[in-house]
Amino acid sequence: MTERYQVTIQSQLGPREGVLTLCHQGNYVTGSLDLVGYVNTVRGVRAADGTLHLFHPIQTVVSTIPCETVLHLRAGSLRGTSTSSSARMRWEGTLLHSEPREESEL
Repeated sequence: MTERYQVTIQSQLGPREGVLTLCHQGNYVTGSLDLVGYVNTVRGVRAADGTLHLFHPIQTVVSTIPCETVLHLRAGSLRGTSTSSSARMRWEGTLLHSEPREESEL
């Protein structure tokens, strides 16, 4: 299944809008975070309770920040927190689109 979320990340420089795309393959999750003009690769796992544990960079004009993000998905919305060595950033998002897995992916 592929899902796209409109997300807002509360960074140290204020809110940043972006799109998070997630591709679920069993418990594994891959995808991308399109944020401030950069597309960042996302990978992680979905825990038994449905919580997503993602690992990804957040690239900016001045640096690339490696992050660990924990997200809670519920009824078409997400909430969570990214943690890096220099900051914690809160996430909120809304489901834009969801596609079931195609036959070739089964």
